[in-house]
Amino acid sequence: MAIMRTKSLLSSPAPPPSPIPTGKGVRSAADSTFSEYIDKSIQIPELILPECLHRLVPANIDYQSLVSRDGDSVKRLLRSAAEFGVIRISGHGILADQIRSTLDKTESVFRISDGRKTEYCRHYVDSEEFVWRRSDIAMAEKCQDVLAAEKYRSFSQEMENVTSKLEAIAEELALVISENASKQPRKKIQPRESILSLYRYNRHSRMDQNPSLSNEEIRESCGYALSLHLIVEQCEFSVQSESSSMSFNTSPDTIVVTIGEQLEEWSLGVFKSASEQVICEPKLHGSRPSFSVELKCWPKNFNHGHSKINKTISIADQILIILLIAFLYKIFVFISFA
Repeated sequence: MAIMRTKSLLSSPAPPPSPIPTGKGVRSAADSTFSEYIDKSIQIPELILPECLHRLVPANIDYQSLVSRDGDSVKRLLRSAAEFGVIRISGHGILADQIRSTLDKTESVFRISDGRKTEYCRHYVDSEEFVWRRSDIAMAEKCQDVLAAEKYRSFSQEMENVTSKLEAIAEELALVISENASKQPRKKIQPRESILSLYRYNRHSRMDQNPSLSNEEIRESCGYALSLHLIVEQCEFSVQSESSSMSFNTSPDTIVVTIGEQLEEWSLGVFKSASEQVICEPKLHGSRPSFSVELKCWPKNFNHGHSKINKTISIADQILIILLIAFLYKIFVFISFA
């Protein structure tokens, strides 16, 4: 029994090694290796967002590059209009500070309707809309009633300048789009007078340009070809279409262009219209209100390609005409020498 007990003791596993004393306490000999492993493991890897997330931002295109017909800019414009129904235009040359200064001095135009909904003004919970039409004499008279003569002249001139500049940009966009559209028969867009809307947002309000609109009002608000939005102060711009929704930062240096239902029909569904539920979250400073400008328009240049197709003679027809002229010339020469 004693011999068996001795063998059992000899065959038992050896005890673990004693900890190594250190200046900071006691640790295992393998602790340094484990620490190195932990140090390497806790390093945060470099993350790259999936490519699909980068696509949910409309193209930002320099206006002068479109005027010069830069190929890459034109392609990005067409792609953004087809995928999102939204385009951003920078380098437009419109001074937002000047618009801000004019509206600060003429805020009383938003009180024309005395809080009641009219064809000129709409009052929402935290915002107000004033509609400017060049040919509306009654509107001009109401503006003169609430503004002094000098203020009205300044206001009218500024609105005319902004409308003209935005219309010129819209016509250029329409020309670019029509020049690159497929040569298919399409419905004409009937030109109409542009509508300029001014929006005034109270402090701490969310800049919602169409809050709680009825279905009839939404259909009416979508019945344009292009809508150009100029935000006087930097904000976050949110827009929705049938296929997607997105938010992005914008500033007075950028005009946000949304596609309307008429352009979607004109393009045979290639371009996607963006709904009028446009929301901006302004970065307000102080107690002064914020402003934005929107131009809804029906550019005549969308019919440029349509007229061009009707007037263009195909290559086959040109060859046939040349052969016919040559044949008639030979007959004339033959008769002359006969």
